[in-house]
Amino acid sequence: MLRQVTLFVIAGTLLIGAYYVVDATYVQPAQQDVFSEKLTAFQPGLSFVKMMQMEEPQRAALIHSMPSDTKFLVMQEAKKHPSFVTETVGDIKAQSGSDVRLLKLTQVAALKGYDASGTAALMESGPKSFLRFDGFGVTPGFDQRVYLTKDGSVSTGVDLGLLKATTGSQNYDITGIDTETYNIVIIYSKTFDEYYAHARFLKS
Repeated sequence: MLRQVTLFVIAGTLLIGAYYVVDATYVQPAQQDVFSEKLTAFQPGLSFVKMMQMEEPQRAALIHSMPSDTKFLVMQEAKKHPSFVTETVGDIKAQSGSDVRLLKLTQVAALKGYDASGTAALMESGPKSFLRFDGFGVTPGFDQRVYLTKDGSVSTGVDLGLLKATTGSQNYDITGIDTETYNIVIIYSKTFDEYYAHARFLKS
């Protein structure tokens, strides 16, 4: 009898535990459909995948014309789509053909409630200069770009191109840029007009 009671209690505990695991991960179909419905209402046939496949100017124009609530849902969905890259210091050496020297190192910090981590480094390799992110991560978004700026504003910055990935170490050629003047790194999305992260190098 005692054994039967014990087995019943164990079975009951497992069932309760399974219920809460499923309940915690279950998303109501209605909630799943809200984003799709918003996109379809805005433009028939539009989906997040189609938006990802658009060229940056086309996507930016589309998002700028969206109602604010739909734009917010797009930003939330973008956070679920990280990208990854792994570039090494050896890649810098291979590109320039010279040994690599570390000039400055600083921490990457998040902006406006986003997440960001890792370090930013200025490196020299022969005649070339590089910005390198190590152990890097930032909240995903559409069309995030890397800038070196004078005062933290992209309007005064040099556009280094699209962020290669939201996670992982990566290198950017900054040869010819005066990093004493342009000493603040910014991760920015023009599509959303959002600043995601920054890093400041101390001036010599």
